[in-house]
Amino acid sequence: MTAATPSATEGTYEATYAQDLLNLVETLLPGTVLQPGFLVRAAYRLSGPVDEKTLRQALDDVVARHGALRTLLLRDGETLRQRVLPPKSVPLTVTRLGPDESADDWIADVTTRPHPHDELPLLYAYVAHRDEGVTLLALVAHHIASDAWSQDVIAHDLATAYTARLRGEEPLPADVMQYADIAAEDRSDEWQARIAEALPYWRDRLADAQGLGLPAETPDAAPGPSAVHAFRVDGALRRAVRDAARRGRTTPFTLLLTAFVGALLPPGDAMVPVITAGRIPSEWNTVGFLLNVLQIRVEHTGRDGLHDLLPRVDRRCREAYANDIPLLPVLRENPHLLERMTARDRVAPVFQMIVRRPERPSHETSDLRLDRLPLDAQPPLPIPLPFLWTMRWDDEPGGYVTYDAHLFSTAWMERAVDTYLGVLSELVR
Repeated sequence: MTAATPSATEGTYEATYAQDLLNLVETLLPGTVLQPGFLVRAAYRLSGPVDEKTLRQALDDVVARHGALRTLLLRDGETLRQRVLPPKSVPLTVTRLGPDESADDWIADVTTRPHPHDELPLLYAYVAHRDEGVTLLALVAHHIASDAWSQDVIAHDLATAYTARLRGEEPLPADVMQYADIAAEDRSDEWQARIAEALPYWRDRLADAQGLGLPAETPDAAPGPSAVHAFRVDGALRRAVRDAARRGRTTPFTLLLTAFVGALLPPGDAMVPVITAGRIPSEWNTVGFLLNVLQIRVEHTGRDGLHDLLPRVDRRCREAYANDIPLLPVLRENPHLLERMTARDRVAPVFQMIVRRPERPSHETSDLRLDRLPLDAQPPLPIPLPFLWTMRWDDEPGGYVTYDAHLFSTAWMERAVDTYLGVLSELVR
């Protein structure tokens, strides 16, 4: 069998808009992005015997296929470039857990270890064997090279490469959109024309946006540690959201966002930065940091006007997605937005719904079955945001809030979640 084939993207390239946004965040808040704790992670239970040699080879195949996992960021003042280097082997650490050792504790340990942004490859793998024949796999990537969607791509490609190698077939080809290619598309005439066309919409929507936000419980407190508050959405409410979305010719995302605005934000003019996957179909199989942020601005009159709020949020979401362009050009046109997004008295209430990649590893055709484990019990990872409300709606219905523990208390979060679930229940009746 041939060795892993490197993709043809080795070299130095311009940065993507998403990378430039990370660079801006690092400039404003040094040590938040280019630090060894800015990570994404996933954990899996592996079924059946695992050939560690083949697993190592398959991990290397994934790094060879995806240039983002072997990319260094080169900063020169305000200019950022990316250098894609040849493949290197993925660090794989194997251990055995005793009968009294907790799987959650092991996952927490390996996924919160420092993983530098400038030591390639930017993917790390950890395997733990248990006496009862269970094998656990944790995959950690630096966030500058990966996002939640990318973790699904990595898992899919790992299972594919592992199966191919066990069966004596060729390893993964480099026939996917490379992250460096997206940088070229970002600067293309076609995309620049699209940005110019959409910017007037954003200038109009974001004018006079100062002072909007979520009042902090302890305004202007010094930056504190990140904390996380997880919660579940029961099956009955989940089904009610799905049915209400169908009846209203809208989406579950719009209902979840409407409940967020109605439950947490003061009545009046509200604006919510919404994190999106930032991908078009041609980029679905690409590994890299591709997140974008859309600013959803809407008027609301409080809890009494929930059903009037829903169509307004729906309309504003449709407008925003129709004018979806990278956040960085929007910030350049609206410099006041930066101050608002970093304020600590009325914080930017960032909202996201984790969207899973449509194609997952097939258990029927794969020799490596990856059953994803929930990470509710895991400690928070540091993020450059004081408040991020995340909904998961595919395999793990529920959500979690990552927040600055100096700005908000645990009791505040518990009340906020209870209010949110109550408003969501009202909304879908």
